Amino acid sequence: MENLTESSSTLVSKVPMLKPSEFDMWKIRIRQYILLTDYSMWDIIENGPSEAERIGPDGKRPPPKTDGERKIRQTDMKALSTLLLAIPNEYQHQFCNCTDAQILWNALEKRFSGTKSIKRKSKRCSKAAV
Repeated sequence: MENLTESSSTLVSKVPMLKPSEFDMWKIRIRQYILLTDYSMWDIIENGPSEAERIGPDGKRPPPKTDGERKIRQTDMKALSTLLLAIPNEYQHQFCNCTDAQILWNALEKRFSGTKSIKRKSKRCSKAAV
């Protein structure tokens, strides 16, 4: 039983690193990692923070008023940090302005998924190379 605990803690400690050429597979792996770490982090990535947590017109988040709001903010920051840790150094500057985990996730999908025409082109190029 002790070996199972050790191996599962090792599994949780390694954030899957993004490889731009394997983005679709990374999305599956990072989702599994985040769900294993803390389910509420994935909920915030998919649905975003509550409206009360959104950035105001002044560019700042209002301070949390309740313990629930504080917990949501902590979970969002944990999700944001986890995603940022999974991004290679050469891409960090492109995403450093993302203010919450949902915004970062959408930016990653936009940057690395590409449009359908880009995907078709890259598939044709990889087939031609073989």
